[in-house]
Amino acid sequence: MAKKIRLDFSKTEERSGWNTKHISEGLHKMKVESVQETEAQDGTAMLVYALVPADPTLKTRRFPFYCKLQQNQLWKLRDLLVAAGQTVPKKATMISPDSVVGKFIAAEVEDDTYQGNLRSQVQGTYGLDILDEDGGSADSDEDEEGEDEYDESEAEEADDEEYEDEAEDEDEAEEEAEDEEAEDLSVLSLAELRKRAKGLGVDTVGLKKAELIESIEEEEAEAEEGDEDEELDDEDLEDEELADEEFEDDEEPEEEPAPKRRAPVRKAAAAPAKAAPKRVVKRR
Repeated sequence: MAKKIRLDFSKTEERSGWNTKHISEGLHKMKVESVQETEAQDGTAMLVYALVPADPTLKTRRFPFYCKLQQNQLWKLRDLLVAAGQTVPKKATMISPDSVVGKFIAAEVEDDTYQGNLRSQVQGTYGLDILDEDGGSADSDEDEEGEDEYDESEAEEADDEEYEDEAEDEDEAEEEAEDEEAEDLSVLSLAELRKRAKGLGVDTVGLKKAELIESIEEEEAEAEEGDEDEELDDEDLEDEELADEEFEDDEEPEEEPAPKRRAPVRKAAAAPAKAAPKRVVKRR
C-alpha cells in the first residue's frame, strides 16, 4: 500500500464544465441551460450563461456566454433576453437573470484558438426566426424532405414594412437632432442591425456585428451622397429654366413693318376769282 501524502486542495479550482470543442461556424439552435452570477477578473459583476446545441450529435458541447454588467456591455445581455422572447425596454428596469433558462435561441458560433487548439465560441445571440431567414443552422441540413418551406417573400415584406416604420422614425429623429453627433450603431442589437442592413440592400448572411455596422455606414453614406447629387441636379435645372425665361424676356419681339400709306392726293388750288369791275358814278 502506497504511503499517504499531504496536499492542499483549498485553492484548486473546480472543473469548469465547459466543452468548447470545435464545431462548424455559423448559426446554431441552442438551449440556455443555466446561468451563474460571478465576477470577471477585473472585479466587474458578470452573468455567465451556459448554451448547449440542440443538435443531438453536439449534445456534449457546452459554451459559455459572458455578459458583463457594465454599461458598454449590457447589449449582450439584452440581445440574449430579446432572443429568448422577452421585451426589454431601453430604460432602467428590473430583470430576472434566470428567466431565460430553458429557452431556445439562435447562437452565432465562430472559430477561436486556445493554447494552440482550435475551439469554438459564441459571439452573438438571436431569435430563432433568423434561422429561417438564413436558410437554417448548420445542424438543420438533414431536415426531412416534404416539410413546409419558409415563405421568404412574406418575411421580406414584413421586414420591409418594419424597416419603413423605423426609417420614418429615424427621419424624424434626424430632423430634431441635426446638430447632434452621429448615431452610435454599436448600441443596437445584432437583430436590429441585420434588419437595418437588409433595408439598405445589404446581404447580412455571415456578417459579424462590426462588419454589419461598417456595411450600414457605407450604404447610408452613399445614399446621402446620391440625395445631394439629385438636389444639385434639381437646382441646376431650375437655374437653367430661370435663365431661359430671363433670356426670352430680354428678347424684343420683332415689329411688323407698318403698312405703307398712300400719299394723299392734293387737289389743285382753285383759281382766284376775277374781281368785279368797279362802277364809276359821275356826279352832276
